[in-house]
This record gives sequence, C-alpha cells and structure tokens, in this order.
Amino acid sequence: MDPRLNEPSAKKILKSLNIRPKKSLGQSFLQELSLLKEPLQFLELGPGVNVLEIGAGIGNATLKILDHGARVTALEVDNRFAPILSLIQKSYPNVRFLFQDAKAVSWDDIFQGESYSVFGNIPYYITGPILEKVLLGEKNWKKAVLLLQEEVSERLLAPPGLKSYSSLTIMANFKARLSRGPKVSKSCFFPAPKVDSIFIYMERKQTPDFPVLNESFFLKLVRGAFQERRKTLQNNLLRMFPSLSKETLSSIEETTGLTFSKRSESLSLKDFCLLANTLLGYLNE
Repeated sequence: MDPRLNEPSAKKILKSLNIRPKKSLGQSFLQELSLLKEPLQFLELGPGVNVLEIGAGIGNATLKILDHGARVTALEVDNRFAPILSLIQKSYPNVRFLFQDAKAVSWDDIFQGESYSVFGNIPYYITGPILEKVLLGEKNWKKAVLLLQEEVSERLLAPPGLKSYSSLTIMANFKARLSRGPKVSKSCFFPAPKVDSIFIYMERKQTPDFPVLNESFFLKLVRGAFQERRKTLQNNLLRMFPSLSKETLSSIEETTGLTFSKRSESLSLKDFCLLANTLLGYLNE
C-alpha cells in the first residue's frame, strides 16, 4: 500500500497494519498533518539538509519532511513499523530508518560531524532525557522542532517570576533561542492523549548570550537553586556551598546588585550567569 494514498489517518494506517499503539512507549500519532507546515518551514529544509527524526512511527511525518528534499535519518524503537517504513525507503533514496533508541545513540556520530536539524513528536515519558541530549549532550544540531506536552512547553518558555519558571527554563535558554510554535489539540492525535501539546522551536546558540567561566559550575548552581523552591535563594546557596557565610552573600549582593532574599525564580538567565561567575571567585579564594 502507498502510505500517502489520500493521506489516510494514522488510525486507518495502524488498523491496516494490525498494530495497536503501545502505552508503554507513549505512542500517540499526529493525524492533522497540515499542522506540520509552519514547524517544517522553521527548519529551512531543502536538498542537502540533514534531519534527525525522533520516532518515525508510521512515517507520516517522515514523508512530509522528505517532500522538502531533506536527507532524513529516522530513529524508531518499535520494529512493528518496519514493513511500512521499508515501503517509504524504497521510494526515497534520501531516507534511512534506524531501529535504535534515540536516548541511547549518539546523534552527532550518526551524521559523522555534519550539522543537522532535529524533529520529533516526543512522548512525555522520554521528554526529560531527550531535552537533556538536545541541550547538554549533542553538539552539532542547528535547529530543532519538538512537539511537547503543553506543561513542558510552558516551562521552557516561562519568564522569571512564574511558578513554571525552572532550572529547565534557564538551561534551555542558555543553550538555545526558543520560540513558540502552533498549539496542537489532543484531538489531533491517535490515540488522543490527556493534554494538548505545543511545538517548540529551538535554534542552537553558537556562543552564549551571557558567557560563564565554568559551564559545569553554572549548571550545578542552576539545578541546586531550584531543588527547594520554597526556600529563599540565600538559604539554597548556603545549603549548596557550606563554606559561604551570610556576610559573604551580602558582599556578593553589593557587588552584583542581586537580591538573595527572594526565591530562585526571581533571577533571570543573565542574573544566574553573573552569580555563577561571581561565586566562583569567592569559592576559589
């Protein structure tokens, strides 16, 4: 069968393959493929552009990417989709399907040093590990489009001061420029999840907007500052760095203009970068 014949719904394709989506894999397939138009435009696809797709599934999104002429490497952990994906591969020389876990394989190694873009409809249960790879693991991606549950998307995009603002927000914005794509109703998926989703656009920063002296220390600081959200930043800093005193923190406040009597979500990305660089000076004395 031609999987694009009249663009049958994911439900119909799965039925024709006698495949039931697995809850254990968080499988939920986008059916409204017209929603891919803007996200794929963001990736600036064309001949010679490498794309890593996370979760090929039945290949309906893969085909939309291939129609732009891009070279696609699609990862999929469920080999039940091999028959329909092999049909796509016969028709498109610019696609390869790897039945491997996107969390475990090196994306940079797949493209052997070449740059690439990332596209994926990310199941909730692997959202954390995938974001970890995008933001802190892989180095050669240039742009990414991730379809994430609304709650996660709002955390990534939250401004300082909101409850949804978190260490994830800061780390994501340190590594990439983020913007909001279309919202996708849960009714656009099969099977329908319990919540809506939002496309998140990411463009990797070649250099940080606010450089830090030690990135590992910066990340440790950010994570630690949000471990006990109800406490003030001062209390969190004293917990993380026992060698610091309240007097030292007062000196840092005077030097930086920051206020530690507030909670961590009050600090911007720029503030955390400044704090990390200043703290290093005091801790290394």
